Amino acid sequence: MGRRPSSCRLRLRARDCRCRSYCGGRRRLGLSPPCSSGLPQASLHIVPPSWPSSGPARRTALGQDKLHERPGSFNALAMEMRAQESVKISEDLTGAIAPYATALHDVFLHSHCSSCFTKLLPQAHNALSCTTCCSVRYCCSECLSADCLVHLPSGECSFFVDHLKRASTSFVTEGTSDLRTALRLLYVLEMHGLVSSHSISHYRRIGGLSASGIEVVLEEGEEIAKKMLEGSLLMSSARKSRAQTSVSFSDGLRVEMMALWAVITNSVEVQLSEGLAMGIAVYGPSFSWFNHSCFPNASYRFVLAPSNGDCTPDKPKSCVFPASKGVTADVWHAWQYDEDHSTHDLCKYGPRVVVRCTKPINKGDEVCITYIDLLQTREARHSNLWSKYKFVCSCKRCITSPEPYIDLILNCDMRDLGKAEDHVTAPAVEDLGDVLQQAISEYSSSDDPKACCDNIESMLSNNLMNDLKQEEVSGRKHILHPLHHICLTSYMTLASAYRFRSLSLDIGSLDGENTDEFFRMAKAAAAYSFILAGATHHLFFSECSLMIPLSHFLLNTGQSMLYLVESVKGEIRPNVSEAKLTFSSCPSSSTKGGSTSYHEFRSTCEGFGNQMLSLSLHCWPFLVQSLPCLEKIKNPIEFSWLGTAICQSVHLSGEDYANFSAHEPAGFTGRQRQCILSLALCCITYCKYLASICYGPQHYLADHAKDLLEGVQKDLHLDNKQAAFMVK
Repeated sequence: MGRRPSSCRLRLRARDCRCRSYCGGRRRLGLSPPCSSGLPQASLHIVPPSWPSSGPARRTALGQDKLHERPGSFNALAMEMRAQESVKISEDLTGAIAPYATALHDVFLHSHCSSCFTKLLPQAHNALSCTTCCSVRYCCSECLSADCLVHLPSGECSFFVDHLKRASTSFVTEGTSDLRTALRLLYVLEMHGLVSSHSISHYRRIGGLSASGIEVVLEEGEEIAKKMLEGSLLMSSARKSRAQTSVSFSDGLRVEMMALWAVITNSVEVQLSEGLAMGIAVYGPSFSWFNHSCFPNASYRFVLAPSNGDCTPDKPKSCVFPASKGVTADVWHAWQYDEDHSTHDLCKYGPRVVVRCTKPINKGDEVCITYIDLLQTREARHSNLWSKYKFVCSCKRCITSPEPYIDLILNCDMRDLGKAEDHVTAPAVEDLGDVLQQAISEYSSSDDPKACCDNIESMLSNNLMNDLKQEEVSGRKHILHPLHHICLTSYMTLASAYRFRSLSLDIGSLDGENTDEFFRMAKAAAAYSFILAGATHHLFFSECSLMIPLSHFLLNTGQSMLYLVESVKGEIRPNVSEAKLTFSSCPSSSTKGGSTSYHEFRSTCEGFGNQMLSLSLHCWPFLVQSLPCLEKIKNPIEFSWLGTAICQSVHLSGEDYANFSAHEPAGFTGRQRQCILSLALCCITYCKYLASICYGPQHYLADHAKDLLEGVQKDLHLDNKQAAFMVK
C-alpha cells in the first residue's frame, strides 16, 4: 500500500536473507508468510545464509496510538507509556509480559510446539497433537491442555478442518498465522469481557488494542482490503461452526475485521533464535501502548515462559505507566485486567516480551520503541509508516529543522558535504533506487548473483564520488558518498550476493583458478560487510539507537572475516594464535545485565571504534583490491576526509595517520591474515557488548557472539587473560 520508498525494500529468497526485529520494528501491513529480510527493510536488509537474524522480510508491528490521520480527523484515544522513575541505559523497563494470543507461522506448525514455541524433538512423529485437526503439535501434555482451551473454542481447529480449503490459493500461500491469531484473540477478549459493542462501533479499539486506520484501508480498497474481507469471512464461518457459541454482535463482519486488523497492526514477529521468525504474538496494553519514534529510547526481546511463571523475577515491577487523553472506560478496563492478571491465564505458555531502555530516560519521559528500520530518509520512513500503519510520525527526528545529522548524511549529495546545513539539498535518486531494485529482483527470480553484483557495482562506480574535474562535477546528476542510503543498501545486497557466490563453490573440490575465484568472493563479502558496519558505526555516534542494527552488522562482519581467513586452507591456527587481541575493556555491568552510565557506554564504544580504525588501516587496502567502487573509499571507519560536514567519531594517532595517508594495497601476507583475524574478533566482541546493552546478556545474538569467541579460544588455546576477556 502507498508509494514505494525510494530506498526500496525488497525480498530475497529465504535462504539468502533473514527477517530481523532488531530495531523493534513492526510487521509490514498485510496477511503474509514469514519471509526474511533482516536488516533495515526500507534500506533493504539482505544477509547471507549464515548471518544471524533477530526478527523481521515482514517487519513486526504494534499499534501506534499517537495517530496523525487525515486532515480533519480527530484522535481521541491517544495512549502512551512514560517512565515512573529515571533509569540508566541497559535497564529492563518491564517484567516478562505474556501475550493475549499467539500463532506459529504455517511452516513451523509441525516442527514447534503451538503453545510454548519450543522446537520439538527429532522424533516429532511422537509429539502430541490435536486429534481433531491434526494441524497443531505440542511438546508435552501441559502445553496441549493449556492450548486446547483456546484452540478448540476459538474456531482455529474448525478452520483447519472445514474452512481452510475454502480460502483462495493466494491467501493460503501467504500464510494463515494472522487469521488464526485473530481467531484466538477475539475468543480470549470475548471470554474475559474485554470487547464491547461500543468499542467496535466506531472502529477505534478492541480489547484496548488500537484499530485506528481501518476505515482508510477499506476506503482505499487495495489488495490488503480484499484480503481482510476474505479473512473476516473465513473467521466468521469458523466461529459459527464452533460447538460453543460466542458473544454475538449485530454488525456483520465488523468484530472479525477489527480483530484481524488489530493483529495486523499490533502483532510482533516472535524471534527466539537465529533464522526465520517462528510466529506472531499480540500483547495487551502493557506492551501495545508503547508508541513509535524514529529516535527511540527502548527496544524489546522475547523470552520463553518458564514453568514457574515470570521470566524476570528479579524485577517484576514495571518501570513505566500509561498516560492518555480521552480514553473510554473499556480501554482502562483492558489495562486494569492486564495489570491484575498479568495476562498469564490468557496465554499460559506463550513467548513473553521484555522492554529494555537503550538510552538514559528521565522520570516522566515517554518511552518509545521503533516500528520500522531507522536507516532510512525521512521521506522513506513516512511513506513506510503511512502505508503500514496509517499515521504520520511527528517525533523529534521527523520535525527538527534543520534535519538531524543522520538524515542529512543519508540523503545529501557528495557536493553538499562541505556546505552549511541550511544550504544542503536532497537530490532525487529514484532512478538509482530503481536500478538497485531491478538488480535485486533479477537476483531473486533468476538466481543470478553475479549479474546482481555486476549491475550494482556498475551503478556505484558511475555515481560514487571520485577525483572528478570541476567540469565533470557540475554536469553530474548524482554524486554519491559512502554514507548515502543508496550506498548502504548496495553494501547489504553485495555482501549477501558475494557470500552466496562463495558458498555455492565447494572449496574441497577447488583448485587453481576456481580457488582464486572462491577467495575473491569471500574477500568481497568481507569488504562490503565491513563498510556497512563502519558506515553504521559512524552514524551511530550521532544517534545511539542505531546500536541495534550496528550489533548485527558487526557480527556479520566478524563472521565474514573469519570465513575469509579460514578459506586459506591450513592457515587458521597459526593466524589466530598470532592475532592481536588487545580490545577495549567492557564494563562488567554490561556482561551481568546491570545498568550502565551513558558516559561509560560511549567511552567503551569509542575505544572499539578506534581499535577497528587502527586495524582497518592495515587491511582495508587489501580487502578492496579489484573492487573499483570500494577503492574510492579511503577508510571504512573514519570519514572526515569526505568534507567539513562530516563529524569525527574516531581519532587517528600519529602512526595511524601515516598509515592512513599511505593507503597502499598489499598482498595477503601473514601480517594481513593476522590483522583481518584481529579485526574479526574485535567486531564480534563489540557486537557482544552492544547486544548485552540493547537486549540483555542472555539474548541469542550475544550468545552467538560468545559461541564464536569460545570456538576461537578452543582452537587456539589462548592465554587465560585473553580468553576470559573475549567470552566474559
